[in-house]
Amino acid sequence: MGIARHARRGDDDPGDPVRAGLSRIAHPGVYGGGAQGLAGHYLNQFFAGIGGEEQAHTPPSVRAGAIGPGRLLTTLLGPEGAVASTLVCGDNFFNEQVEGAAEAVRGWLRDVRPDMVVAGPAFAAGRYGRACAEVCRLAAAEGIPAVTGMHPENPGLLIYRQAYAVATGSSAAEMAPALAAIVALARRLTGGAPLGPAEEDGYLPRGVRRPGVRPRPGAERAVAMLIARMRGEPFRTELPVEPYEAVSPAPALPDLARATIAVVTTGAIVPTG
Repeated sequence: MGIARHARRGDDDPGDPVRAGLSRIAHPGVYGGGAQGLAGHYLNQFFAGIGGEEQAHTPPSVRAGAIGPGRLLTTLLGPEGAVASTLVCGDNFFNEQVEGAAEAVRGWLRDVRPDMVVAGPAFAAGRYGRACAEVCRLAAAEGIPAVTGMHPENPGLLIYRQAYAVATGSSAAEMAPALAAIVALARRLTGGAPLGPAEEDGYLPRGVRRPGVRPRPGAERAVAMLIARMRGEPFRTELPVEPYEAVSPAPALPDLARATIAVVTTGAIVPTG
């Protein structure tokens, strides 16, 4: 039984910000699943139109149908699909009250029972990316296909490496192509079609390696790759290794005894004062 249903009966703690913030707008004929392509959409406070950083502590709430970029998502789903429900949560709330946010997501998923879940896309926003990855993890635990989208360097991918995520640019300027790629991948997942390698089927690598048969043994492939590299010909490694970014050190201070040193952080790990 979903959290919102409990809240309507009034048997929850009124001081609980998660349950108190979970409001539902009735939408007859949409909830309950059944139609292939019925989607649940997760958005943060910014893309839901609530506000920016000043609203980042917004607790979870449920909206019927599509809002914000979900309207484009509805169009891309076509006549056989629809955004049944949208879960909205502030980035700070999701990342600071992890268990409360997870409880809200589980209640929403069990209440709506969508055929698929679309989270974001988050682009390069780290807190949003973490929330989207966690929503995908929770959906997978409920047996619901889930897809998100984010920049390949978004740290949210470290939260749940197995998430199906399409690569996006760094900003919402690429919303349309990002959602189109998400819908294409989500349809394959809901249709039960087997997916090929990430680079062929348009999603970011998930760190999954499957056994298979190659036409040539590894030794021959390795020698062929080495010869191509020595000749300056194009080749593709079978095991990519991401290089570390080189950061040039700042010039040395001439006199530390007379230097004024400031420590700046946005991670909330240094107390005020």
